[in-house]
Amino acid sequence: MSHARTTVSNTPSSEASASHRSVAPEPVVGDGFENPVPAFSRLVALQRAAGNQVVQRMLRGATPGSTMALRGRSPAVQRHDGPTILSPEGEDKGKGEAAEKTPEAKKMEDIRAMLDKSAAGKAAIAVIDKYKVPVDLKYPGPGSVFQGPAPGKIKILATKTVAEAAFTLVHEANHAEASNLGTKADINKLGREQYVKSMLDEETTSTVNAILSKLGMSADDRKGVTASPVLQARYEKAKKAALDAKKSAEEAEKAAWQSIRDAFTDGTLVTSNTKEAYDIYYGKAWDKVHKPPEKESL
Repeated sequence: MSHARTTVSNTPSSEASASHRSVAPEPVVGDGFENPVPAFSRLVALQRAAGNQVVQRMLRGATPGSTMALRGRSPAVQRHDGPTILSPEGEDKGKGEAAEKTPEAKKMEDIRAMLDKSAAGKAAIAVIDKYKVPVDLKYPGPGSVFQGPAPGKIKILATKTVAEAAFTLVHEANHAEASNLGTKADINKLGREQYVKSMLDEETTSTVNAILSKLGMSADDRKGVTASPVLQARYEKAKKAALDAKKSAEEAEKAAWQSIRDAFTDGTLVTSNTKEAYDIYYGKAWDKVHKPPEKESL
C-alpha cells in the first residue's frame, strides 16, 4: 500500500482487526586419504597444478619402475559427479551447500511454498522474480510497503507470520508490477480525481489478489492456513449474495471486487501510517504536490 510518497504503498489496516493490517564445514576428505603416502602427496600436488587429465596421461607414459607409476597401481583419486573432493572448487561448493540458512531465508522459502498452491500466489512470485524485486522480511514498520522507484523493494512487517507475510507479499507484488510496467498513476500528470481513483483501484486489486491467493488453494491446503487475508470474509459474502441473486460468476466477481473497493472509502480500511481512509490519504498526497502550502512572508 502507499505512503504519502507515490513510490510507497502501505498494506491496508483495519480498525476492527489490528492483526490484519555458520560456520562452514571442514573440507571433505575421502576414505583412505587421511594419511597419504609421500608419492600420493606429490601426485595430488601435481594434480592440482596440471589437472586430472594431464596427470593421467603422465602416469600412462611412466616406466614400470618409476615413482610416478606408484608401484603399478592406479592412482587413488576419488571422484564424484562434479570436481574431485580434493579440488578447491569441490571444497567451496560443499561449504556453500552446507551453510545454514538465515531465519529470513527459511521464512521466504516457506512463503514461496505456500503461494505455490494457488494461481494468484504463483503470479505474485512470478512478478518479484521477473523484476528481481527484493523482499525485506525484517521491516520494523509501520505497516508493510512497496517502495519505488522500479524495480523497487517490498518491505514486510517483521512480526507477521509466514501466512500473513505471504498474503502481504501478494498485495505488494501488484504494486510492484504496476511500478515496473509503468502503469502506476502519475501524480504529476493526472488530475486529483483521476489520480485518487486510479490509486484506489490499484489498492483494491492488490487486496483482492491477496484474497484469491488463499481462496484459490485446494480445500486441503487451506486447512493448514489459519490466517486470512484482509477482508476475505467481506469478499466472500458479497460474492455469495450476488450468486444467490442469480448473477453470473463474472458478475459475482465484480460485485465482490466492488465491495472491497468500497471498504477503502467507507472507513473500513485505513492506512497503516496515517490512519486515514484511503481517498483522503491519496487526495492529500495529490494536494501536497500540486498545492504546496504558501511560504509565510517575513
